[in-house]
Amino acid sequence: MQGSSFAKWRDVWRRFQGRGTYPHELAFLLRLPLRSLILSPTQLASRLHLQPGARVLELGPGPGFFSPRIAADLPNGRLVLCDLQREMLDKARTRLRHAGAANADFTQASAEALPFQPGSFDVAFLVAVLGEVPDPEACLAALARVLRRGGVLSITELPGDPDALSPAEVERLARPHGFELAETFPIRRGFTINFRRAE
Repeated sequence: MQGSSFAKWRDVWRRFQGRGTYPHELAFLLRLPLRSLILSPTQLASRLHLQPGARVLELGPGPGFFSPRIAADLPNGRLVLCDLQREMLDKARTRLRHAGAANADFTQASAEALPFQPGSFDVAFLVAVLGEVPDPEACLAALARVLRRGGVLSITELPGDPDALSPAEVERLARPHGFELAETFPIRRGFTINFRRAE
């Protein structure tokens, strides 16, 4: 039993250090308040230009570090959290419940095959996620489908992430799917880029 436990955590550590999906077993690291020194939930929310009644998709929310703040800025809207890992969604659900947020939904799905109707969302955002997706172009095609025309796609990459893409890579991937560069916000050794889905 001890050997299998060691092997499990060795695999978790390997996944943590390498490229690909962040292991849910280390989700507690994503909830550390020190993350706010890099990008706080309030800062991120201000970059999304949220309207009170907007429908917002958070793709790859992990344990929901940013989610309660986004939900609070949508008093008449809806936040939909979509993650590949059920365990991450369960952690985010608990965090939102403790924050008193009642305007959130949770969907387990692949980023390349989003199970939503065309034009379902006004805003979609990803924080340190796009580089983890096996097929980022398929992910962006799926996001283009579920965002309304003129909707906002916000992509943030953070320092220290082994999967992080450069601003040039993100723009190169987004443009063929009808996303037009709108604005860029700097983060030390990172960034937030907002795109508009072409009208």
